[in-house]
Amino acid sequence: MKKIKIIYTIPNFDTCATGYAMLKLITNLNKEEFEPLIVCLHDRGKLFELVKDSGIPYYIYPYLSPLKPRYILLFKCIKVALFFKRLKPDLIFSYHYSSDFSEALSAKLAGAKFLYIKKNMGWRGPSYKQWRIKTWLADAITVQNTDMMKEFFSNNPKASIISLGVDTQEYFPRPKNINLMLEFGINEQYKVILCVANIIPKKGIDFLIKGFATSSSKNNSILLIVGDDQSELGTHLHALKNELGVADNVIFTGKRFDVKEILSLADLFILPSTGNEGAPVAIQEAMASGIVVVTTDTPGNRDQLNELPKQLIPPVDEKSIASAIDHFLYISEKERRFIIDKQIQIIKNRYSLTEEIRKHELLYRQLMRR
Repeated sequence: MKKIKIIYTIPNFDTCATGYAMLKLITNLNKEEFEPLIVCLHDRGKLFELVKDSGIPYYIYPYLSPLKPRYILLFKCIKVALFFKRLKPDLIFSYHYSSDFSEALSAKLAGAKFLYIKKNMGWRGPSYKQWRIKTWLADAITVQNTDMMKEFFSNNPKASIISLGVDTQEYFPRPKNINLMLEFGINEQYKVILCVANIIPKKGIDFLIKGFATSSSKNNSILLIVGDDQSELGTHLHALKNELGVADNVIFTGKRFDVKEILSLADLFILPSTGNEGAPVAIQEAMASGIVVVTTDTPGNRDQLNELPKQLIPPVDEKSIASAIDHFLYISEKERRFIIDKQIQIIKNRYSLTEEIRKHELLYRQLMRR
Protein backbone atom coordinates (compact mmCIF):
# COMPACT_ATOMS: atom_id res chain seq x y z
CA MET A 1 0.00 0.00 0.00
CA LYS A 2 1.32 3.43 -0.95
CA LYS A 3 1.88 5.59 2.09
CA ILE A 4 0.25 9.01 2.39
CA LYS A 5 3.12 11.51 2.41
CA ILE A 6 2.46 14.62 4.52
CA ILE A 7 4.62 17.72 4.79
CA TYR A 8 4.10 19.58 8.09
CA THR A 9 5.25 23.21 7.87
CA ILE A 10 6.02 25.36 10.91
CA PRO A 11 8.03 28.61 11.07
CA ASN A 12 10.08 27.56 14.10
CA PHE A 13 10.26 25.37 17.20
CA ASP A 14 10.97 28.22 19.61
CA THR A 15 7.40 28.21 20.97
CA CYS A 16 7.38 24.99 22.96
CA ALA A 17 3.64 24.33 23.17
CA THR A 18 3.14 24.69 19.43
CA GLY A 19 6.12 22.82 18.09
CA TYR A 20 5.97 20.14 20.76
CA ALA A 21 2.29 19.46 20.07
CA MET A 22 2.95 19.08 16.36
CA LEU A 23 5.93 16.80 16.96
CA LYS A 24 3.90 14.62 19.34
CA LEU A 25 1.25 14.15 16.68
CA ILE A 26 3.51 13.23 13.78
CA THR A 27 5.82 10.92 15.72
CA ASN A 28 2.78 8.89 16.79
CA LEU A 29 1.12 8.54 13.39
CA ASN A 30 0.80 5.03 11.97
CA LYS A 31 4.05 4.81 9.97
CA GLU A 32 2.69 1.87 7.98
CA GLU A 33 0.14 4.24 6.47
CA PHE A 34 1.60 7.74 6.76
CA GLU A 35 4.98 9.26 5.90
CA PRO A 36 5.49 12.61 7.67
CA LEU A 37 8.14 15.23 6.86
CA ILE A 38 8.86 18.59 8.50
CA VAL A 39 9.70 21.87 6.75
CA CYS A 40 10.89 24.71 9.00
CA LEU A 41 12.45 28.14 8.49
CA HIS A 42 15.41 27.46 10.82
CA ASP A 43 16.78 24.87 13.24
CA ARG A 44 17.41 27.13 16.24
CA GLY A 45 16.01 26.47 19.71
CA LYS A 46 16.38 23.71 22.26
CA LEU A 47 13.19 22.02 21.06
CA PHE A 48 14.67 21.42 17.63
CA GLU A 49 16.95 18.84 19.21
CA LEU A 50 13.82 16.72 19.69
CA VAL A 51 13.11 17.04 15.97
CA LYS A 52 16.58 15.75 15.18
CA ASP A 53 16.18 12.87 17.63
CA SER A 54 12.73 11.93 16.32
CA GLY A 55 13.99 10.37 13.10
CA ILE A 56 11.39 12.34 11.09
CA PRO A 57 12.99 13.78 7.92
CA TYR A 58 13.20 17.58 8.07
CA TYR A 59 14.14 20.36 5.69
CA ILE A 60 15.18 23.94 6.43
CA TYR A 61 13.72 26.09 3.66
CA PRO A 62 12.20 29.62 3.32
CA TYR A 63 8.76 28.35 2.33
CA LEU A 64 6.90 31.61 3.12
CA SER A 65 6.62 34.38 0.52
CA PRO A 66 5.92 38.13 0.83
CA LEU A 67 2.27 38.75 -0.08
CA LYS A 68 2.99 42.03 -1.90
CA PRO A 69 3.78 43.01 -4.55
CA ARG A 70 1.76 40.26 -6.21
CA TYR A 71 4.25 39.52 -8.99
CA ILE A 72 6.93 38.74 -6.36
CA LEU A 73 4.41 36.60 -4.46
CA LEU A 74 3.71 34.54 -7.58
CA PHE A 75 7.41 34.20 -8.45
CA LYS A 76 8.32 33.09 -4.91
CA CYS A 77 5.35 30.70 -4.68
CA ILE A 78 6.38 29.00 -7.92
CA LYS A 79 9.88 28.55 -6.50
CA VAL A 80 8.50 27.10 -3.24
CA ALA A 81 6.10 24.90 -5.22
CA LEU A 82 9.04 23.39 -7.11
CA PHE A 83 10.70 22.62 -3.77
CA PHE A 84 7.50 21.00 -2.46
CA LYS A 85 7.05 19.06 -5.70
CA ARG A 86 10.50 17.46 -5.35
CA LEU A 87 9.35 16.01 -2.01
CA LYS A 88 6.25 14.52 -3.71
CA PRO A 89 3.71 15.18 -0.92
CA ASP A 90 0.07 14.16 -0.99
CA LEU A 91 -0.85 16.66 1.73
CA ILE A 92 0.75 19.83 3.10
CA PHE A 93 -0.35 20.73 6.64
CA SER A 94 0.46 24.24 7.87
CA TYR A 95 1.10 24.92 11.56
CA HIS A 96 1.68 28.59 10.79
CA TYR A 97 -0.95 30.35 12.88
CA SER A 98 -1.00 33.58 10.87
CA SER A 99 -3.24 34.57 7.95
CA ASP A 100 -0.33 34.24 5.49
CA PHE A 101 -1.73 32.33 2.49
CA SER A 102 1.48 32.07 0.45
CA GLU A 103 2.22 28.45 1.41
CA ALA A 104 -1.37 27.51 0.54
CA LEU A 105 -0.81 28.90 -2.94
CA SER A 106 2.53 27.10 -3.20
CA ALA A 107 0.91 23.83 -2.12
CA LYS A 108 -1.79 24.11 -4.78
CA LEU A 109 0.82 24.92 -7.45
CA ALA A 110 2.70 21.80 -6.34
CA GLY A 111 -0.43 19.70 -6.85
CA ALA A 112 -0.85 18.82 -3.14
CA LYS A 113 -3.91 19.13 -0.93
CA PHE A 114 -3.50 21.89 1.67
CA LEU A 115 -4.63 21.90 5.33
CA TYR A 116 -4.10 24.42 8.09
CA ILE A 117 -4.71 24.54 11.82
CA LYS A 118 -6.75 27.47 13.16
CA LYS A 119 -5.55 27.83 16.71
CA ASN A 120 -6.14 31.49 17.56
CA MET A 121 -9.20 33.72 17.42
CA GLY A 122 -7.62 36.20 15.01
CA TRP A 123 -9.81 36.85 11.96
CA ARG A 124 -11.27 40.34 11.83
CA GLY A 125 -9.41 43.52 10.95
CA PRO A 126 -6.66 43.96 8.33
CA SER A 127 -6.04 40.20 8.03
CA TYR A 128 -9.68 39.32 7.26
CA LYS A 129 -9.21 39.06 3.47
CA GLN A 130 -6.05 36.98 3.91
CA TRP A 131 -7.88 34.50 6.17
CA ARG A 132 -10.66 34.23 3.57
CA ILE A 133 -8.15 33.51 0.78
CA LYS A 134 -6.28 30.97 2.91
CA THR A 135 -9.58 29.24 3.73
CA TRP A 136 -10.69 29.25 0.09
CA LEU A 137 -7.40 27.61 -0.97
CA ALA A 138 -7.52 25.03 1.83
CA ASP A 139 -8.90 21.53 1.42
CA ALA A 140 -9.40 21.18 5.20
CA ILE A 141 -9.09 23.24 8.38
CA THR A 142 -8.67 21.85 11.89
CA VAL A 143 -10.39 24.15 14.38
CA GLN A 144 -9.56 24.37 18.08
CA ASN A 145 -12.80 25.39 19.79
CA THR A 146 -16.55 25.73 19.34
CA ASP A 147 -16.60 29.55 19.44
CA MET A 148 -14.10 29.60 16.57
CA MET A 149 -16.20 27.14 14.63
CA LYS A 150 -19.41 29.17 15.07
CA GLU A 151 -17.83 32.55 14.38
CA PHE A 152 -15.49 31.79 11.47
CA PHE A 153 -16.49 28.48 9.88
CA SER A 154 -20.25 28.12 10.33
CA ASN A 155 -21.59 25.72 7.65
CA ASN A 156 -18.11 25.35 6.14
CA PRO A 157 -17.67 21.64 5.25
CA LYS A 158 -13.89 22.04 5.14
CA ALA A 159 -13.65 22.75 8.87
CA SER A 160 -13.77 20.29 11.76
CA ILE A 161 -12.93 20.57 15.45
CA ILE A 162 -9.75 18.62 16.22
CA SER A 163 -8.22 20.01 19.41
CA LEU A 164 -4.58 19.59 20.35
CA GLY A 165 -4.23 16.54 22.59
CA VAL A 166 -2.23 15.83 25.72
CA ASP A 167 -0.09 12.73 26.09
CA THR A 168 -1.50 10.95 29.13
CA GLN A 169 1.60 8.76 29.22
CA GLU A 170 3.53 11.93 30.11
CA TYR A 171 0.94 13.91 32.06
CA PHE A 172 -0.70 12.05 34.92
CA PRO A 173 -1.04 12.45 38.71
CA ARG A 174 2.37 11.98 40.34
CA PRO A 175 3.89 12.52 43.82
CA LYS A 176 5.34 15.94 44.60
CA ASN A 177 8.87 16.37 43.31
CA ILE A 178 10.79 17.14 46.50
CA ASN A 179 13.88 18.30 44.60
CA LEU A 180 11.83 21.00 42.88
CA MET A 181 10.31 22.04 46.22
CA LEU A 182 13.86 22.54 47.49
CA GLU A 183 14.96 24.33 44.29
CA PHE A 184 12.14 26.87 44.56
CA GLY A 185 12.40 27.12 48.35
CA ILE A 186 8.80 26.09 48.96
CA ASN A 187 7.82 25.07 52.49
CA GLU A 188 6.03 21.71 52.43
CA GLN A 189 3.28 23.18 54.63
CA TYR A 190 2.36 25.74 51.96
CA LYS A 191 -0.30 25.32 49.30
CA VAL A 192 0.94 25.87 45.74
CA ILE A 193 -1.03 27.79 43.09
CA LEU A 194 0.45 27.27 39.65
CA CYS A 195 0.21 29.12 36.35
CA VAL A 196 2.03 27.94 33.21
CA ALA A 197 1.78 30.46 30.36
CA ASN A 198 3.56 32.66 27.88
CA ILE A 199 4.18 35.92 29.76
CA ILE A 200 2.13 38.12 27.41
CA PRO A 201 -0.64 40.63 28.24
CA LYS A 202 -3.64 38.46 27.28
CA LYS A 203 -2.67 35.75 29.80
CA GLY A 204 -3.73 38.08 32.62
CA ILE A 205 -0.79 37.38 34.94
CA ASP A 206 -1.13 40.87 36.46
CA PHE A 207 -4.73 40.07 37.50
CA LEU A 208 -3.55 36.75 38.92
CA ILE A 209 -0.95 38.47 41.12
CA LYS A 210 -3.49 41.09 42.24
CA GLY A 211 -6.05 38.39 43.02
CA PHE A 212 -3.49 36.37 44.95
CA ALA A 213 -2.44 39.47 46.91
CA THR A 214 -6.03 40.10 48.05
CA SER A 215 -6.81 36.47 48.88
CA SER A 216 -6.95 35.36 52.50
CA SER A 217 -4.65 32.45 51.55
CA LYS A 218 -1.67 34.56 50.48
CA ASN A 219 0.32 34.08 53.70
CA ASN A 220 0.24 30.27 53.67
CA SER A 221 0.51 29.60 49.95
CA ILE A 222 2.88 30.16 47.03
CA LEU A 223 1.99 31.47 43.59
CA LEU A 224 4.33 29.74 41.13
CA ILE A 225 4.46 31.25 37.62
CA VAL A 226 6.20 29.29 34.85
CA GLY A 227 7.11 31.22 31.71
CA ASP A 228 9.75 33.46 30.19
CA ASP A 229 9.73 36.61 32.33
CA GLN A 230 12.74 38.23 30.62
CA SER A 231 10.68 40.99 29.01
CA GLU A 232 9.27 44.43 29.70
CA LEU A 233 6.05 42.82 30.96
CA GLY A 234 8.07 40.46 33.15
CA THR A 235 9.84 43.44 34.72
CA HIS A 236 6.47 45.08 35.37
CA LEU A 237 5.11 41.91 37.02
CA HIS A 238 8.14 41.65 39.32
CA ALA A 239 7.61 45.28 40.33
CA LEU A 240 3.90 44.56 40.88
CA LYS A 241 4.51 41.70 43.32
CA ASN A 242 6.89 43.93 45.29
CA GLU A 243 4.39 46.79 45.28
CA LEU A 244 1.60 44.51 46.57
CA GLY A 245 3.79 43.08 49.33
CA VAL A 246 3.76 39.46 48.10
CA ALA A 247 7.30 39.27 46.72
CA ASP A 248 8.23 36.33 48.98
CA ASN A 249 5.14 34.34 48.00
CA VAL A 250 5.20 34.87 44.22
CA ILE A 251 7.92 32.90 42.42
CA PHE A 252 8.77 33.24 38.73
CA THR A 253 10.62 30.15 37.48
CA GLY A 254 11.45 31.47 34.00
CA LYS A 255 11.11 29.25 30.95
CA ARG A 256 11.25 25.56 31.90
CA PHE A 257 11.30 22.24 30.07
CA ASP A 258 10.25 20.13 33.07
CA VAL A 259 6.64 21.31 33.29
CA LYS A 260 5.23 17.85 33.94
CA GLU A 261 7.38 17.60 37.07
CA ILE A 262 6.51 21.15 38.18
CA LEU A 263 2.82 20.27 37.87
CA SER A 264 3.32 17.71 40.64
CA LEU A 265 3.79 20.59 43.10
CA ALA A 266 0.43 22.23 42.48
CA ASP A 267 -2.70 22.18 44.62
CA LEU A 268 -4.51 24.53 42.22
CA PHE A 269 -3.88 25.60 38.62
CA ILE A 270 -5.13 28.97 37.33
CA LEU A 271 -4.96 30.40 33.80
CA PRO A 272 -6.55 33.89 34.00
CA SER A 273 -6.69 34.75 30.27
CA THR A 274 -8.17 38.19 29.64
CA GLY A 275 -9.13 37.48 26.02
CA ASN A 276 -9.80 34.78 23.50
CA GLU A 277 -7.68 31.63 23.46
CA GLY A 278 -7.45 28.72 21.03
CA ALA A 279 -7.35 25.69 23.30
CA PRO A 280 -4.49 26.17 25.77
CA VAL A 281 -2.58 22.92 26.16
CA ALA A 282 -1.42 24.08 29.59
CA ILE A 283 -4.98 23.66 30.89
CA GLN A 284 -5.20 20.13 29.49
CA GLU A 285 -1.83 19.15 30.93
CA ALA A 286 -2.90 20.36 34.38
CA MET A 287 -6.24 18.51 34.14
CA ALA A 288 -4.48 15.29 33.09
CA SER A 289 -2.01 15.72 35.98
CA GLY A 290 -4.77 15.57 38.59
CA ILE A 291 -4.86 19.24 39.57
CA VAL A 292 -8.02 21.27 40.15
CA VAL A 293 -8.11 23.82 37.31
CA VAL A 294 -9.68 27.29 37.31
CA THR A 295 -9.71 29.47 34.22
CA THR A 296 -11.61 32.38 32.71
CA ASP A 297 -14.85 32.04 30.79
CA THR A 298 -13.40 32.95 27.38
CA PRO A 299 -13.41 31.19 23.99
CA GLY A 300 -11.03 28.23 24.07
CA ASN A 301 -10.88 28.04 27.84
CA ARG A 302 -14.60 27.49 28.36
CA ASP A 303 -14.70 24.45 26.07
CA GLN A 304 -12.32 22.54 28.27
CA LEU A 305 -14.30 23.13 31.47
CA ASN A 306 -17.84 23.40 30.08
CA GLU A 307 -18.83 20.37 32.18
CA LEU A 308 -17.45 22.05 35.33
CA PRO A 309 -18.86 25.60 35.04
CA LYS A 310 -18.10 26.54 38.67
CA GLN A 311 -14.42 26.51 37.71
CA LEU A 312 -14.95 29.20 35.06
CA ILE A 313 -14.57 32.76 36.33
CA PRO A 314 -15.04 36.16 34.66
CA PRO A 315 -11.97 37.60 32.88
CA VAL A 316 -10.23 40.79 34.05
CA ASP A 317 -11.48 40.32 37.61
CA GLU A 318 -8.98 39.93 40.44
CA LYS A 319 -11.78 39.59 43.01
CA SER A 320 -13.04 36.44 41.29
CA ILE A 321 -9.49 35.09 41.23
CA ALA A 322 -9.11 35.74 44.97
CA SER A 323 -12.45 34.03 45.67
CA ALA A 324 -11.49 31.02 43.53
CA ILE A 325 -8.17 30.67 45.35
CA ASP A 326 -9.78 30.82 48.78
CA HIS A 327 -12.51 28.37 47.78
CA PHE A 328 -10.71 25.72 45.72
CA LEU A 329 -7.61 25.50 47.90
CA TYR A 330 -9.76 24.30 50.80
CA ILE A 331 -12.55 22.19 49.29
CA SER A 332 -13.25 18.84 50.86
CA GLU A 333 -11.27 15.81 49.76
CA LYS A 334 -14.48 14.32 48.36
CA GLU A 335 -15.18 17.36 46.16
CA ARG A 336 -11.54 17.60 45.09
CA ARG A 337 -11.56 13.92 44.08
CA PHE A 338 -14.79 14.40 42.12
CA ILE A 339 -13.33 17.36 40.19
CA ILE A 340 -10.06 15.60 39.42
CA ASP A 341 -11.79 12.42 38.22
CA LYS A 342 -14.14 14.48 36.04
CA GLN A 343 -11.26 16.46 34.52
CA ILE A 344 -9.32 13.29 33.71
CA GLN A 345 -12.44 11.85 32.06
CA ILE A 346 -12.78 15.03 29.93
CA ILE A 347 -9.18 14.64 28.80
CA LYS A 348 -9.68 10.97 27.97
CA ASN A 349 -12.86 11.64 25.97
CA ARG A 350 -11.98 14.87 24.17
CA TYR A 351 -8.39 16.02 24.61
CA SER A 352 -6.10 12.99 24.64
CA LEU A 353 -3.26 12.61 22.17
CA THR A 354 -4.80 9.26 21.17
CA GLU A 355 -8.06 10.98 20.18
CA GLU A 356 -6.20 13.74 18.32
CA ILE A 357 -4.22 11.16 16.31
CA ARG A 358 -7.36 9.14 15.51
CA LYS A 359 -9.16 12.20 14.17
CA HIS A 360 -6.16 13.35 12.13
CA GLU A 361 -5.63 9.96 10.51
CA LEU A 362 -9.33 9.78 9.63
CA LEU A 363 -9.19 13.27 8.08
CA TYR A 364 -6.13 12.38 5.97
CA ARG A 365 -7.82 9.27 4.63
CA GLN A 366 -10.97 11.21 3.77
CA LEU A 367 -8.96 13.84 1.90
CA MET A 368 -7.15 11.20 -0.14
CA ARG A 369 -10.45 9.57 -1.12
CA ARG A 370 -11.89 12.80 -2.51
